[in-house]
Amino acid sequence: MRIIAGEHRGRRIEGPKDDVTRPTADSVRESIFNILGERVVDARVVDLFAGSGALGLEALSRGAAGASFIEINRHNAALIKRNIASLGYGEVAQVSHADAHRFGRSFEPSADEPVVVFLDPPYLEYQRNSDKIAELISALASKCPMGSTIVVESGKHWDESILPELERWDIRRYGGTVVAFLRIDESDSELSDDDEIEANDVGIGNDGDEA
Repeated sequence: MRIIAGEHRGRRIEGPKDDVTRPTADSVRESIFNILGERVVDARVVDLFAGSGALGLEALSRGAAGASFIEINRHNAALIKRNIASLGYGEVAQVSHADAHRFGRSFEPSADEPVVVFLDPPYLEYQRNSDKIAELISALASKCPMGSTIVVESGKHWDESILPELERWDIRRYGGTVVAFLRIDESDSELSDDDEIEANDVGIGNDGDEA
């Protein structure tokens, strides 16, 4: 695994050792951040179901002000801490060995500080605990301040109706991966036509297995 762009472009980071954690493929991660663009710069990032921490670390490399990583697996939480240390982000990144659903219930961002939230649970969670995932997404959408962005990643077999106010989401498909974006503001609720062309032309597929 590697950091794709920014301050640590090309730097290798440690990936998970188990067969359960499914990191976002580099190609999909690159497309996500191409779409987010400048919204990451100076933003506070929350990486839920963080796994290796690749999404949050990529955001930091691209100029995010800080990142919180929420990961319930103790080994993965330790892995994220090692990746943070290797990249020198110890002063701006925190790792919580915690349940993402519980975190979502207590999440209270600053009212004037936009956040970028990544939500990338194991794909089978969408079948096993769809109600809990829907509740978590709704809680985040209701709490995030104006200017924030929520990014939800799933496999191709999911029910997109779990997204609150579905018509407000921009949903992209990259092979076996689906990524949905919600921009929480009034003037920029949809991605531009240029972004749409860029994502549709990439032809990205997920090189990881569903977990």
